[in-house]
Amino acid sequence: MHHCDQTMATYLDDWQAKMSLTIRYQRWSARYTDPAPFRREIELLGPIAGTASECRLPYKDGVATVELVHGRPHTGEPVELTIGDETFVVASIEGRRVRLAFDLERLFETPGELQPGLILDAVFALALPKAAEYIVGYDWQREKTEFSAWMVASVDGMVRNWKNAIRDNEYEANRLTSQISGLVRKNGELREQIVALEATTRPAQETKAAEEFAALVKMMPAPVASVEVDYGKLSIVLVPLTLEHDSTDYHMGSYTLTITADKVHIWSDGGFSYPHPHVSSDGVPCWGNLGPGIGKLLGEGQYAALVSVILEFLHSYNERDAYRHIETWDPDYNSDDD
Repeated sequence: MHHCDQTMATYLDDWQAKMSLTIRYQRWSARYTDPAPFRREIELLGPIAGTASECRLPYKDGVATVELVHGRPHTGEPVELTIGDETFVVASIEGRRVRLAFDLERLFETPGELQPGLILDAVFALALPKAAEYIVGYDWQREKTEFSAWMVASVDGMVRNWKNAIRDNEYEANRLTSQISGLVRKNGELREQIVALEATTRPAQETKAAEEFAALVKMMPAPVASVEVDYGKLSIVLVPLTLEHDSTDYHMGSYTLTITADKVHIWSDGGFSYPHPHVSSDGVPCWGNLGPGIGKLLGEGQYAALVSVILEFLHSYNERDAYRHIETWDPDYNSDDD
C-alpha cells in the first residue's frame, strides 16, 4: 500500500473510531446490488471503473470539481449537499451501504489543490450516521425468515429420510423374518434327521451302505461305467447316452456325477461348456419338479435310486426352461442360424 492509500486508510480509521463501527471500502460492482448477509459494519462503495467524467462537490465556501468515474447513484436514499441555489447528490444510502458519487481512491491519489478530508467530512457527516442507525436498529427479520425456512426444510428433510429408513427397515425385517422362519423350519428337519441317524446303530449303517453299493454295482457296466469315492465325493461315470427329441437323436456323450451329502453336480465328459440343456455351465442342474424327490433320495442315502432319477432327468428336454436349445448338440449346428 503506497502513501496515498495509507492516507485514505488513516482517514477511514478516524471515522471508524467516531462511529464505533467497521467501515469497509470497496469498488462497487453488480454483485453488491444483491441481498447480502447482514454484518455489523458500514459498506462504503466507490464507483465502478469506467470512463472518467467530473463531479462537482461543495468545498470550503465554493464548489470543487472531482473526478467521477461512473455516474451518480441512482438507487437508495440520496445524500444531498446544498450551497446557495445548487444541490449536489454526493452519495446514496441503502441500509448499511453508502455508495459514493465520486472516486474516493482517486481523490486521495491526486488531490491537487483539494483537501479530501474537507470534502469527505461533509459527505460522511450526513451519510455514515444513517448507515449506523440502520445497523443499530436492524431487526434481523430477513435472516429470521430465512433461518426459519431453512430449519423447517431441514426438519422436513430429516422426516423424509427417517420415513424412508423406516420403510427400508420394515422391508428388511420382513425379509429377515421370512429367512428366520425358513431357517427354523430347516433346523427342525435337520434335527429329525439327526435323531433318525443317531438311532441307527453303526453296524446297521454299514449294512445299509453295503446294500447301496451293491445296488450301484448292479447298474454296471451300463448305464453306470464306474463308481468311486474321490476327495470326499461320490463320483459316478455314466455310459454315453442319447437324448431323443422331436424324432431326432442327440448324442450327449458320457457324464460324470459328483455327489456330496446334499448336492449333485453333473459334468460333461465330452467337453461341452453346458453339459446338458438343463444343466448350467458350472454343473448345477435345474431339477424342476424333480427337486423334492432328489433332495429326499440324497437325505436318505439312496444313491442307486438317485442315479435312476438323474438318468430320467438327462433323457428329458423342455425348451421353455433350457439353458441351451437341444439343437446346440447337433453336430451340424451353426450358431449363425440362431
